Amino acid sequence: MRCKKCGAELPTLAAFCLTCGTVNALGCGVFYANNRLYLFFIAEKGCESYSFDVYDDEFEISKRNVFELIALKIHEKRLNEVIVSGVDREALLEAAEWIKSVSVHNLSVLITDAFNSPEEFRDAIARHLRTKSTLKKVDMKPEDKIGGAHTTIIGGRDGVKLLHRLAACEYVKKIIPGIIEAKGIAVGGGVRLKLTRSDEKGNIRAILIDGASVQKILIITTASSAEEGEEVRKILEGHLS
Repeated sequence: MRCKKCGAELPTLAAFCLTCGTVNALGCGVFYANNRLYLFFIAEKGCESYSFDVYDDEFEISKRNVFELIALKIHEKRLNEVIVSGVDREALLEAAEWIKSVSVHNLSVLITDAFNSPEEFRDAIARHLRTKSTLKKVDMKPEDKIGGAHTTIIGGRDGVKLLHRLAACEYVKKIIPGIIEAKGIAVGGGVRLKLTRSDEKGNIRAILIDGASVQKILIITTASSAEEGEEVRKILEGHLS
């Protein structure tokens, strides 16, 4: 196991290189199920896995100790983001709250859907992180990415804010507001943005909703296929959360 940059020998395949300061892990994930915690570090080739038993006690000392150990391992890899899941919504939310409370550095906690097993979760985040690592990045101000033939954006300031959230993503090249249609029946819930699907070129279709008005939005991404576009869509869902 060697560093992908300098070739120095590493103790594990996803270890941080102390020789050149390279982060060799693409990312990590935590899965919580039935008093057992699973920690996965995804590398370009392969995965580094750990599992821990969590015992019930009156003051939750066992649980705190395990989550503190996980937070330390994430810090050792120099990762600033962790994806969290579990067998159900309750489990993944509990795991996310614990990681936030015991984190030893500024760590972004991303909550994903529940999965049936740790293996299913591991495979999903590995696919996501490896696809993400191959995508090109765009270095532009969010406001410079928004534009097209239709300059009006429904929802006023709230609508513009939602598009700016998407434009802040480094995998978005351009956001093109489309035509505005009237649905006839006003829908409550304020201004909303819904990401619908990725096309075969990796671009994403979305709709902006404000009452009875609906506006089509095209998001041009750096993805080059429907599969890559779907991974970008998941990232953008996180920007909207």
